[in-house]
Amino acid sequence: MHKNINLFIILLICYFFVNVTNASIKTNSMDTIKKSLEEHQGHLLVNKSKTKSVPLKIANVTKVNFVRPKLKKKKTEAKIITLEQVRSWAKAISDKLFENEKQFVRRDILLKGFADIKSEVRNGTAIVEKTTNILNELLERRGRAAESIMRKAEELAANKVPPPSDYTFIRSDDIDVLKQEEKQEKDLELPLNCSSLNKVKLTSSVHFDANVSLEYTSVHVALEVFECDPRVLEHVHWTEGLLSTFRENYAQDATLDFQYMCSAKGFLRHYPAALWQNMYKLKTDGEYLYDCRLRPWYVSASGAPIDVLILLDASGSMNSSNLVIAEQFTLALLSALTDDDQVNVLRFNVVVESPIPCFNEKLVPANHVNSAAMMAALKYQKAVNETKMDNVLTYSVHLLNKQRKAKDTPTSCQQAIVMLTDSLYENYTELMHRIDPDGSIRLFVLWLHDRFGVRDSTRQAAGAAACARDGYFAELVTDADVTEQVLSILRVLERPLVAQRARRLRVYSDVYANVEDPRRSEYYWQQKENAEQTFRYGELRRNKDKFLATEKLYGDYIHIRQLDTYGHYYEGEDVNYRLQISVSVPVFDHSTSENITKVLEEYPVNRLLGVAGVDIPIDHLKLILPYYLLGAGGSLSIVDHRGNIVIHENAKVVFDGDILKPGYRTVDFLDVEQPAADHLPRDYPQDWYEFRKELVVDHPSGHRTMETKSIFEGGMRAILEKKDYYWKRVMNHYTVVVALPKYNTRHAVPDAAFTQQLAREAYKILHDTEFSVHPEWLYCQYVDPHFETKNEEIIHFIKRRRDEANFAMRKIKHLFSPITPSLLEKTYQCNEELMARLCKEIIATGPWMEMDTIEGEHSLGSITTFFASESGLTRWAVRRATSAHAEPPAGAAWARGPREAWYRRAAAAPAALVVHAPVAPARARRNSYLPPPPLGERYEWLTAARTVGHASAGVFGVAGYHFHPKHLEDLLNSVTNLRILDDCDEEDEDDCDARCDGKDWSCVLIDEGAWIVSAVRDDDGEEEDEPLREHLANSHPAAMAALLNANIFKLSWVHDYQGVCFPPKNEKIYSGAPSLPSLVRSAWHSVKMLVRATEHVLTFATLLYSSVPVASDTEAEKEKRRRRLRRDYEREKYERLYDRRVLVNRTRFAACDRSRALYDLQRTPKAMEALRRTPHLCKWPLIGAEVPNTNLLLLAIYNGCKHSGKPVNNPFTNEPVPLAAQWRGPLAARLACWRTRAPLPARAPHTRCFPHDFAYEVGYRQCGPWLPDPDSASSIHLSIVLSMAMFINLFYVIVKII
Repeated sequence: MHKNINLFIILLICYFFVNVTNASIKTNSMDTIKKSLEEHQGHLLVNKSKTKSVPLKIANVTKVNFVRPKLKKKKTEAKIITLEQVRSWAKAISDKLFENEKQFVRRDILLKGFADIKSEVRNGTAIVEKTTNILNELLERRGRAAESIMRKAEELAANKVPPPSDYTFIRSDDIDVLKQEEKQEKDLELPLNCSSLNKVKLTSSVHFDANVSLEYTSVHVALEVFECDPRVLEHVHWTEGLLSTFRENYAQDATLDFQYMCSAKGFLRHYPAALWQNMYKLKTDGEYLYDCRLRPWYVSASGAPIDVLILLDASGSMNSSNLVIAEQFTLALLSALTDDDQVNVLRFNVVVESPIPCFNEKLVPANHVNSAAMMAALKYQKAVNETKMDNVLTYSVHLLNKQRKAKDTPTSCQQAIVMLTDSLYENYTELMHRIDPDGSIRLFVLWLHDRFGVRDSTRQAAGAAACARDGYFAELVTDADVTEQVLSILRVLERPLVAQRARRLRVYSDVYANVEDPRRSEYYWQQKENAEQTFRYGELRRNKDKFLATEKLYGDYIHIRQLDTYGHYYEGEDVNYRLQISVSVPVFDHSTSENITKVLEEYPVNRLLGVAGVDIPIDHLKLILPYYLLGAGGSLSIVDHRGNIVIHENAKVVFDGDILKPGYRTVDFLDVEQPAADHLPRDYPQDWYEFRKELVVDHPSGHRTMETKSIFEGGMRAILEKKDYYWKRVMNHYTVVVALPKYNTRHAVPDAAFTQQLAREAYKILHDTEFSVHPEWLYCQYVDPHFETKNEEIIHFIKRRRDEANFAMRKIKHLFSPITPSLLEKTYQCNEELMARLCKEIIATGPWMEMDTIEGEHSLGSITTFFASESGLTRWAVRRATSAHAEPPAGAAWARGPREAWYRRAAAAPAALVVHAPVAPARARRNSYLPPPPLGERYEWLTAARTVGHASAGVFGVAGYHFHPKHLEDLLNSVTNLRILDDCDEEDEDDCDARCDGKDWSCVLIDEGAWIVSAVRDDDGEEEDEPLREHLANSHPAAMAALLNANIFKLSWVHDYQGVCFPPKNEKIYSGAPSLPSLVRSAWHSVKMLVRATEHVLTFATLLYSSVPVASDTEAEKEKRRRRLRRDYEREKYERLYDRRVLVNRTRFAACDRSRALYDLQRTPKAMEALRRTPHLCKWPLIGAEVPNTNLLLLAIYNGCKHSGKPVNNPFTNEPVPLAAQWRGPLAARLACWRTRAPLPARAPHTRCFPHDFAYEVGYRQCGPWLPDPDSASSIHLSIVLSMAMFINLFYVIVKII
């Protein structure tokens, strides 16, 4: 028994051993087969497409003894990324960024090169003093040039001789074209064309921005002026003598721009001669509306500020033609007034009121915004009721007296009432004497009347009242009389200035576009909408079904919504409108009397011959201002006596590429320098009100520290910081304002002069190396630039200084010679201080540029390393890698040095490596088929920048590298999403740490404005033609809302007071309740409908009763039927194609206020602690950490929870500011009410005031400055009246006899 048991145990062990052995053999065999099959499959699956092919995993070979593997458990909840993970990722990214900087930027070499350059504390007072001296000297030179023109003009006028009978002059229109003589009709006494037929050879000039000839002067004649009128031709003839003075002024100073004299006769003589069409930058087929007598520099030079009250008759007797002419006259008069004048337009019948309710009981500045508002409101007014003229005049005089006593506005020199009416039955001379006993208010009466209509006593009553108040009376018969009557009013207002003749005015104008007129821009906008309509019709005709079935059908509505509601209109300046200021002086007529009528032999004369002036383009002014002293974040601006900006870095004057903004001349200092504290639009903090009042009104110079919101990069970024503001007045008209941030106090100051030795060393180092300089600063430059690039010009002048021992820093005297001057003989000017700084910095950066090759790994691909200094010098080198996403651009793409956004941000955070992601606003044109110009490489590449300097010596500049965003994306992906870093197998995913795979978690790098610098994206996604920078609020709204709620980010509002809105062309106006109850009005409409229906029935019955049957059709009727059939066929064919949905949404543009939401990171300990809190998947869906020693944050964001709370603000939306509901009317009127509810204080103009003296003008008291002999119209009117009376009398006699 025992033996049997032992034998059984032995057999059992053997059986177990055999089974184990067989299983092992089978297992080894299966593993070997699986491995071989997988290798074979890997060879077969070749990656032939863009998508990645993965070899098949052989899970089973045979079913023998196969045990089914256990299935993985489904994920019930996403894994949490820990703070330690995010911190380690952030450190890895920081290490790579700094490693790249250390390897390629080599800051140690730069510091060694600048070791011997001294530094000093930036002095704002000294910068202001330097700027005011430059501006004073320039304005004084231009003033002397204008006065020399004035003196010569008065001399020529005193000794004038009649022009020859065959006299012709050079006209600016088509000056470079050989004209043909026009045949003249025999019955005409005067020729139609008195301009020369010859062709003038012109040359293109960058300095004058036109095609010009320095050998001639040419004439532009206003559209309303007949050039062959002997009275005009006489003045054109004697002004030719100004050519010698023009040339002498230019010979003394070749930096002069256009010189001119505008004659009161309606022509402009300018030097040099220029092609007038070339002066217009807006290329449209509209008429040239330019009249020099209505330009702001002319009106300002011909008299001091005035208060004008325009009274429009709104009684029921005003017919439609009279209303149209009255509106045209009002527009012309408002356009002729300057921003210093105060004005209001009142409509009168039984009441006197402004068409804009908020303008009642006051006068407002006559700027473009207020004028446009009044004109827009007038279009929706109706003429009803009768007129109580005595109440109208009493109210008007009371309002002007109230304005004269107001303390918050500058006092005017003259006051005037301009009345437009169709009848004035009584003489109100006694009433005016009673309510205005001093006679300080002038009265102008314009009679709106049919030229051959029945007359009443208006001529006698209105003429007597106007003459007794030192005014002017005239008939306003047609729209052709509008401009001349406006000029007649201005001539009366010139009397006090011209009468004294002893004191001269030198007037400095506000900023304005050279020859452009706002009405041309409005016409051009209509042309753009016509082009859009043509495009949509073309799309409809090309494929009607496709057009009506796609987004193109409502494309125009969506496009207008994008422009108006979201503010995505394009603000690039594709056209240089040549903004400028002018220095002008009046030219007096020294004749004191002349024979003007048959009744009066002698009549006193006090009138202007015209205004002489010189232009100063803003581009020329910017060229000589010391911007290089400001450093990063500093600004230099110029404001006028009203606080409106003349020069500012944030001025935006153009929209849609080539249209002037309607309010570009009325941008206030507080509109561009905004307080740091958030506030409602135009509700400025009290300390900023006080600061502006000190700067504009109270103190000629001063200094104040303010907390401000520095806006840059097109309004897409802002820095909250403290700034020191320094200011000082120039010529008592302009004020220079310098703002310096607190963080950039010390700067490098190379202590050297621009010597021959310095130029020699700089040229040796600079030759054949890469560099660029600021394109808008004056280093050394020919007056009319000769070189294509700024670099060639810099090298040329350094070489000249090296070779010329007695090189002059300024050569501006022009030598007139028939021989073309050589390059070395041309005029030029240099900034010696800036050239010396530039040369010293070129020498200091020489060793840094000698690093040809740098060994090591290109972890961020191809890059462009750079160094930029405050003098505008940028040095760069391209470092190429073999695996680059794109070819690195030249450093010249970022040539503005301290004006670049990354320079400013680096200077504001000197201890950090600032990674700058450029941000551009959303851009769209009115014409949807025209894309805006491409942004270029500077808006695609990222920049890593850090300041270079010593702790004691301050900052020398900023150094860093530009790199492609794809390389940072690769780095982010490799750090946050590669499993190999965790030694984790995909099959054991449950045991792996959570990663940013784009499914559960997404990792993004953001900057301090919450703009996404980098994020892992799907490679298969289609790239946009012009991708916008993504923002966290748009890509991950739940995360942005969480950061806002935790006060890690703060919402900040930037107000755009230079915005444009696009209301419908036929804007709906919601007025108050109707005067009659709705029931009565409905009944009245019903009665009118019954009467009209009765008329139709009676007409139809009459036709039936009078009809006669016709046997057959005549040939005429057959042809008429054929034409009707053809017309019906064409109409049917058109209607089959036409669909009213193809029509564009017609709009117009108007000034408006907008606001944009920006985000600001709060780098406080409390905020950073909140950032590091443990995530909760939906309550706190992120975990974040600072990227060490940079401006970046690394966020890991959970994608499983969608944002369901209040929508976060989109920083790309520049939304219109909603205006108060109580302000009714068109958009322009509501904006004017919004802006004038709390008027900002202004300073009186610098010009001397010559008030209206009622006693002095006793000799002028007739209707106007003078009147010619009465025309034949009066006799015609009288004969018509007498004839009608005789006819009525004869008809009465005949009837009586019968």
